[in-house]
Amino acid sequence: MSFALSKELEEYQAKIREYAQKVVREYAKQMDETNDGGDKIVKDLANMGLLGMKQPRKYGGLELGEKAFAIATEELGAESGGASHSLHTQQNALQLLYSVGGDSAAEWIERGVKGQEIYAVALTEPQAGSDLGALQTTAKLEGNELVINGEKIFTSAASYATKMVVLARTSGNPGDRQGISLLLVDAKTPGIKVQKLDLMGIRGAGVSYVKFENVRVPKDSIIGKEGDAYRGALKGLMISRNGYAGIAVGIARGALEEAIARAQTRKQFGKPIIEQEWIGFNLADAYIKVEAARLLVHRAAELFDKGVEATTEASMAKYFAAVTAVEVTRLALHIFGGHGLNRGSKVERLYRDAKVMEIAEGTNEMQLIAVTRLFQPKK
Repeated sequence: MSFALSKELEEYQAKIREYAQKVVREYAKQMDETNDGGDKIVKDLANMGLLGMKQPRKYGGLELGEKAFAIATEELGAESGGASHSLHTQQNALQLLYSVGGDSAAEWIERGVKGQEIYAVALTEPQAGSDLGALQTTAKLEGNELVINGEKIFTSAASYATKMVVLARTSGNPGDRQGISLLLVDAKTPGIKVQKLDLMGIRGAGVSYVKFENVRVPKDSIIGKEGDAYRGALKGLMISRNGYAGIAVGIARGALEEAIARAQTRKQFGKPIIEQEWIGFNLADAYIKVEAARLLVHRAAELFDKGVEATTEASMAKYFAAVTAVEVTRLALHIFGGHGLNRGSKVERLYRDAKVMEIAEGTNEMQLIAVTRLFQPKK
């Protein structure tokens, strides 16, 4: 396994990094203050031809694979968790459409790659988080229409999306894995109520509470085979989880870069504080962990690109990257001292983003449970 980037990936990284540093660095402040604006990130990347980094060329993508996705989420994450989360949501939706619908969803994948549609991902419910089989939202057939009723929580991009990718139960009961379908729903359909959440981090990404109350959609809103979305959705989420780990790597890297620059210029007793042994040691420790987290993410990405179901590797990457993000942002706050506590400073904002990494897209505990399956006796 090689961790070296191909020429194509290096060129892609350079473009996405330039955008992150020239545009997102300043825009991140506005996103954080207003808790809005993630749609701009998606549209900008689409207009630059960078949004479909991993989608096949037949869908209008660049076909650079999962490693390109990890690169993109890291580069944006180094400036703003909210901006990177916005990209991730669009890619998460595209992955779900592909994993469940395949070529039957080609039109909607291509429209998403071009930024003609911005997707919200409506999966999590008040009583169904990591356990997709427990979802209670229903889509019942009435004539040629499906009537959707239920609640979704932490629905990313819902406040600005044009379409919603919705998991709903078309048959069976909560707890059943069969009977779950993936639906593509116009976000402006009557009966959909959206309430944006005021989260501490990843602000501007449109994360919302969504209620479906007698929402009527055409029967052909179902993507793929009716009642058979569970396995494909789970696979799609596992792949996207690794991209989310890339956000955490970016947050950690961004905080580390700020901390190093601060330690090199801030003086105590006539010397830069980086010359204090404890600061140098802690920065070195943080640097090693950021590098290790990136390698875990890239390893899982490469395995996914080879067709391996690297779900355990993705969980390892997500766990370690999230823990590293929290540790490194906390270190950055200490190095900045009182200045780092100012609301809206970059390190303070990244610290809030880092805390979200430990919960979103599967909590740290859920990642550890996934890894412990390696040690369980086979039945």
